[in-house]
Amino acid sequence: MKFRFLSICVVACLVLSCSTSREPKTMRLFMQSKRPNIVLPYAENGNVGTASEKISFTQTSDTVRVEPDSIPEADEDVWKTVQLDRVDVVAARTVIKQVVMRDEAIWLEFDVKVPAVLIDNSWRVTLTPQLNAGDTIEFPLPPVVLAGEEFTRMQEENYKDYDLFLKGIIPPSAYDSAYLDRKGIARDITDRQELFYDIYEKERDRQIAYEKWKKMTIDRQNYFNMKKNAKRTKLYHRMERKRINERVKRYVTGADTTGLAAEYNRKYNKQKNLFPMYRMERTLTAKNVPSKYRDLYVSGRTMSGIGNFAFTAADSVEISRHRYFFDKIALNEMNDRNRDLMNTRMIPLPYIDSVKVRETSVPGKDYTYSYWHKLPVTEGMKKLRVWLDCIVEATDLSTWTPAPSDTLMFVVASLSDLVDNAPLQQFALESSLGDSVPTYTSQGESYKEGLRLLQERQYREALPLLEKHPDYNTALCLTQLGYHDAAVDLLVQLPSSARKEYLHAVICARLKEKEEAVEHMLTACRMDPDLVLRIPLDPELSELIPQFIGLRLELDNIASGQQKQNI
Repeated sequence: MKFRFLSICVVACLVLSCSTSREPKTMRLFMQSKRPNIVLPYAENGNVGTASEKISFTQTSDTVRVEPDSIPEADEDVWKTVQLDRVDVVAARTVIKQVVMRDEAIWLEFDVKVPAVLIDNSWRVTLTPQLNAGDTIEFPLPPVVLAGEEFTRMQEENYKDYDLFLKGIIPPSAYDSAYLDRKGIARDITDRQELFYDIYEKERDRQIAYEKWKKMTIDRQNYFNMKKNAKRTKLYHRMERKRINERVKRYVTGADTTGLAAEYNRKYNKQKNLFPMYRMERTLTAKNVPSKYRDLYVSGRTMSGIGNFAFTAADSVEISRHRYFFDKIALNEMNDRNRDLMNTRMIPLPYIDSVKVRETSVPGKDYTYSYWHKLPVTEGMKKLRVWLDCIVEATDLSTWTPAPSDTLMFVVASLSDLVDNAPLQQFALESSLGDSVPTYTSQGESYKEGLRLLQERQYREALPLLEKHPDYNTALCLTQLGYHDAAVDLLVQLPSSARKEYLHAVICARLKEKEEAVEHMLTACRMDPDLVLRIPLDPELSELIPQFIGLRLELDNIASGQQKQNI
């Protein structure tokens, strides 16, 4: 494991040293001016505006013409015009259809293009669309990743190396099987067992020496005691012989023998008690036992009483606890602590998560990806800007960031775009001479705020202000809140108009009254042919067209007739 770790580090150092010793792989990208870009479908047809212009629809159903628009911002129809920012793109009818709100969401559609000169086997191109949905709402969309074969192979090898590195990290629960020094433990057990035996052997030898000394000492004492007893016996019998001879002599001469036995008994006792040879009794006591054996004499220990130490499981645990390959454990724990660091070192260019698409790039060929993204619509969301961030990362860790891409703008279309501002004029006050800003009564200001909230799709806030003066705009607000029956009840009371008929068509479509929806839709378009261009923005109506034979042709004829009239 240690050598694997060191070898990986050495290889990493060699890679880094080699990569810094030659020109970066991305050098050629600095010598050209092409860049990845983000375009709307059909942008090659010339549907590209210039900065600070207003882009308006013409009266045709299939084409778009760029026209300067002098209508004030407050009076323009949002679904017809697009305010250009940095580099903006004209939204053709088929493109605007991709931002039609359906179930409180829209689909953004655009093409991501990468020139062939930016594609190579040895690097990865990461293209991240950035979405701006307001002043403070900005976030990236899932990226498109183009990786060359050589780059992908390097990534796979890096991940394999890192996987081997991780597999080499031993969990603490497996230390006993991986890092236990079994040979060392065996040596320590043998050493302790030998220690226990040596202690026993030493005591045994001392006991044997003591027993030998004791036997010899006792034998010697017994010999001396035997000699003493023999001499005492001889003394006694000699005195007895003398007493008997003296008694016989006195007897034959007629002398008195009284007291003769006591006299000789006194002589015997006197000599017996006077001379050591007759009275010295030798016995074994602690005092005359050598100090090295004295404890054995006092305890009375015998050979069977010699104690010994036995090797137990506790001894084995104690020894094992301190018999690991601690240098290997330290290295293993260092690797465990540095997982993230080694991940960064060993996988300098990791896989990118949550991608839109990951493809293998083909050098020498331009790349185009049709990007689709579903986006929830929030209140106040009207215009969306999308641009492309890009970075090229090569196998030698060199990078290149291209010039900024174009910015696409999408207009979020909903029924709230059909707000009618005309009723506001009934609340207008007479303006002073030269005063170009209209003023309104208090009721008019309230109504004006209701229209603003309706246009910002804040329907619940708008309804209390609009229902004070029930009209077409109130019906529109009711429709957006799902109060279709109330909206219809109000619409049937209003004078006929193109927008009223169009709104009625949408409500009928939502209520699954398809035939009535088609009738109101055709009535609305005949009254205002411009509404033909509006239909693709409302899925309730656009989905009806293929369901009715001849409806598409009829709508095209209405739009075509308006176009001829304009010409």
